[in-house]
Amino acid sequence: MSQITLTFVAHQPNRLIPYDFFKIGEHAFYEDDELNGRILNEVAERCYLPANRMMKQLIELTDGQFRFALVLSGVILEQARYHRPDLIDSFRELADTGCVEFISAPYYTSLGSIYQSEEFEQQVIEHCDLIEELFDQRPTTLWNTGMLYSNAIAAKAQAMGMTGIIADSNVLQGDDSHCNELFTAPLISKTKTLVRNRRLSNDLGANRVDPSWSEYPLSPYTFADWVRNEPGQVINLCLDYEILGERQADSTGVFEFWRSMIQALCFQDNTFLTPSEAVALLPSVGTLDCPSPVSKFPYGTLTPWNGNVMQQEAIKKIYDLEESVKASGDADMIHVWRKLQSADHFTYMDKENKFTPYASSFDAYIYYMNALADLQVRVKTTAKYQGKPIPSNLA
Repeated sequence: MSQITLTFVAHQPNRLIPYDFFKIGEHAFYEDDELNGRILNEVAERCYLPANRMMKQLIELTDGQFRFALVLSGVILEQARYHRPDLIDSFRELADTGCVEFISAPYYTSLGSIYQSEEFEQQVIEHCDLIEELFDQRPTTLWNTGMLYSNAIAAKAQAMGMTGIIADSNVLQGDDSHCNELFTAPLISKTKTLVRNRRLSNDLGANRVDPSWSEYPLSPYTFADWVRNEPGQVINLCLDYEILGERQADSTGVFEFWRSMIQALCFQDNTFLTPSEAVALLPSVGTLDCPSPVSKFPYGTLTPWNGNVMQQEAIKKIYDLEESVKASGDADMIHVWRKLQSADHFTYMDKENKFTPYASSFDAYIYYMNALADLQVRVKTTAKYQGKPIPSNLA
């Protein structure tokens, strides 16, 4: 018998319009709202709404024995409020069961934890405020963008009052035999680190539908047996919510698989915990030293965000605007600047990205940089109108 945490992440990016050079200074509408709304509607129908219904049914069928956690980015919640308020209601129904924990994250799925620590903290607080407003919960566990983790990030989580932070097993530097244990970062005593079981999570997220996999087709009862016999304190399964009906279509039997698997795990007397329950119940087994940031990407690299010159230039430019944007005191402008920090914009500049809405990584770069150029114009105009000196980096 095992103890299990199950955490799903739901996020939809704000995709940009083809913002060409001639739009600079003409209008400040950078996002393709029609496309964003259409994609959210499609994914809500195929994934979010049926997945929420299934999860609620499983909670009821098991009398609350089944429990899980959700990471809902501020961006997807903004889109849902505008395009699909029924989706907010559906998530609220899950909150009302008392069996679903809502996890904190940087509101805009930004890379602030690497490039601007204070901005990162502000975005996490903004996200916590939104979760509390919508679902009457104040998050105490942190999920960073791309599962970014380091000693410094763990220390920031503790400073923000978080009792837990979730990291990928990449932080173990290849020794996944300890991924089912809780740790603390050096000099950290109040915030415990839960480590994602990468192998079992990937079996559910990718391997299950891979015909070349040795265990294909995977039986839900076989997987339940694997989990039951897994050693360690707690097995942390972490996946994108979109695997339920979106990346794994209903025709693959994904919903039937999950219904059977969850009920089998409960029938075997395994215990489901939310992440905050796990860190409250279980002790740390030792110190996890991670001096440099590590992500969920292969080998823990950051290259899908900053691996080429286009990405590096875009990241530098967006964070160089921080002082002048905040000095404007314009809440709408600050909000736009923060939305442009979303890590999705930089991954679209990677030619290997399979989810890009653009014709090429270069197009993603051009549209983004033109939008930033327009934002610069707006910042300068606002400073001039307010009688303030134009910031030296914009002069």
